[in-house]
Amino acid sequence: MSSYGPTAAAADALEAATGGSYRVCDTVVLVCLACASCLIVLTVAVCFRRAFANGYAAAAAGANGGAGAAAARGRSRCGLAPSALSAIPMLSYRRGAGAGAGWAQCAICLGLVRAGEAVRRLPACGHLFHVECIDLWLRSHATCPLCRRDVGQAAAEKV
Repeated sequence: MSSYGPTAAAADALEAATGGSYRVCDTVVLVCLACASCLIVLTVAVCFRRAFANGYAAAAAGANGGAGAAAARGRSRCGLAPSALSAIPMLSYRRGAGAGAGWAQCAICLGLVRAGEAVRRLPACGHLFHVECIDLWLRSHATCPLCRRDVGQAAAEKV
């Protein structure tokens, strides 16, 4: 027995009872490995759930020609169709035009809109954005980035 006090005596007794060396470090390592394994399993489960929700797994499963249609249905739910996007008019920004205070800022790139730049004013809400910024946004979303109003319905009504 060692002369380090009651904790050392308890560790010596535990070592003698188990027949080998026991360290707290071993337990910590095992607990960390178990937590890491659980985290990996959870992450994979969330990824598969998102894939099934977006319809990509259904597209991959239907290899007999139905894959393209299922993938197209999955993508069409996300953003605007190209025809609806082109139905939103482009205009050249003029300072002081409209209801604004004389200047405008694109909420996507956070840059000021300068006079003469090409912009789009969304028909559903009237928010103004650079053409490049809002086109990129609307390819993957069907709502205004500021107020989340549905742009697809308003663009279809204007046509």
